[in-house]
Amino acid sequence: MITRTLFIVISLFSSSVLAATETLIWGKAKNYVESPKPGLMQLRQTPKVQHYQLKAMDDNPLNAEDRRYQQHFHNIPIWGRELIVHQHGKINTITGMEVAGIEDDLSSTVGKLTALEVEQNVLHDINGSVLFKNTEKIIFLDDSNKAHLAYEVLLYTNNPMGEIANPHFIIDANSGELLKQWDGLPRKKIGQGLGGNVLVLPYRGGLFQHGTSQNNIPSLGRFDVKVENGRCYVETDHIRVINAREVGLSSNSFPILSIVEFFSNLPTFSYPCSEKSKYVNKNDNNTAPANHSFSAINDTMYFAGVTIDMYKNFYGIKEPLGNDLPVRAYTHIKHYDNAFAIPTIKIRGIVLIHQQIVIGDGDTIYTAPAQAAIAHELSHNFTSLHSKLIYAEQSGGINESFSDMAAIAMQDYLRNFYSWYWDGIDWSIGHEMTFGTEPIRYMDFPEKDGKSIGNAANFEKGMNVHDSSGVFNKAFYILAHKPDWSVRQAFQVMVDANRKYWTSGTHFDAAACGVIQAAIDRGYGKHSVVDAFTEVGVTCPLKSLTA
Repeated sequence: MITRTLFIVISLFSSSVLAATETLIWGKAKNYVESPKPGLMQLRQTPKVQHYQLKAMDDNPLNAEDRRYQQHFHNIPIWGRELIVHQHGKINTITGMEVAGIEDDLSSTVGKLTALEVEQNVLHDINGSVLFKNTEKIIFLDDSNKAHLAYEVLLYTNNPMGEIANPHFIIDANSGELLKQWDGLPRKKIGQGLGGNVLVLPYRGGLFQHGTSQNNIPSLGRFDVKVENGRCYVETDHIRVINAREVGLSSNSFPILSIVEFFSNLPTFSYPCSEKSKYVNKNDNNTAPANHSFSAINDTMYFAGVTIDMYKNFYGIKEPLGNDLPVRAYTHIKHYDNAFAIPTIKIRGIVLIHQQIVIGDGDTIYTAPAQAAIAHELSHNFTSLHSKLIYAEQSGGINESFSDMAAIAMQDYLRNFYSWYWDGIDWSIGHEMTFGTEPIRYMDFPEKDGKSIGNAANFEKGMNVHDSSGVFNKAFYILAHKPDWSVRQAFQVMVDANRKYWTSGTHFDAAACGVIQAAIDRGYGKHSVVDAFTEVGVTCPLKSLTA
């Protein structure tokens, strides 16, 4: 905590005559900014400072005590440069490196090259398929602190060998010079093995593999493992998988209290592996296949990783599951027809329960729900971090719907890399894990399951949240199919609304206002959002947003 108004000033200069400076500031926010509040702030002091802005970064929860602000010059983000405002009661303090002197290096913020020209030049040298691309104008400070007007080009590529990469390029917007390049994809995705189940979907079979260890089986990517002393541990900094059958846990064991976890010392699932074995997890240490599912462990780790990557790469959220990590993922709960998520539970700052997801092996209704269900359950914890939607009445229906949306969004994200996995047409929920011919829910026609509603006029107090989720599910489906909209854009405004505008007791109409505002914030067509909600009987009462 900052308790003194004393501030430290340390300037960093280069030998170049023209170079930006960075000053470490540490003191009361009112000494440096016009308005030390969330949103847009203006730096104080010199006349030149009018060209600099501080904009709240999107990946901060609204109630965070420490808010990060991206520094901008003429409304262009200064790459990698942030200031943090700390709120302690009525006193706001600010810390970080303040950038100045950019105007001495840059005479214009237009640039001789357009974003399209830079992007095309980068793509010319890419060997393989480009699965995703995004280009943004930035201000880049090189190692000598010289400011460059530049473009950051982010790609996801797949080379002829089937290797996925996430190259980043920073290109000078005037000269076209390559200023910085790196691959943002971690290289620990070496775990392989079977995945999926025996259930056949209309557009694909149920069996697939993670990696390429076997011939003639559809392949998804490898999953993350940590290799130590000839064993593969199925964990990362974000997810840790535990095999419940190996440690004697049942459905009655949950939630696992932090003190129980500490004294039990529950081990991360591991299996013998080496380069010779191709790091293949064959059978979950003799606990798989189980109930027609080939490996709940492989699937859980893979789809958890994909979900986290989706939130990071598509929606720009650095830590979608917060800082209580890794999430504990408990698999192989015998004869258990369910999957669920438990958020972090704290009392007076003490963690009583670490966030966890529980994946049953299924029983008579489901096989192991370890594909889209993973995205669904993890997204409940995302909601718990942000809007904290109460899991009852209309807010509960929105909560459940957001997780259904996340399941579709995850499949849409994965489709960019493996087009066979989802056809983009089947908007049902749970089809891949349900015995029988019918899925759990339908996003496009909620009433088809005989229980869900697709219009708010049919909502009844006390209704099951899975049934009332149909209202926002259908609105999401309609919005994603509007002209100039996509699944990604539709989920983007839902993510933004969850993080910025929804509150715990939000009802349908107020929640729609948040989604409309999110569309306005992003420069998306708000009338498409208004129309989508109108079709399901939901109306935002604020004319300032809907007109």
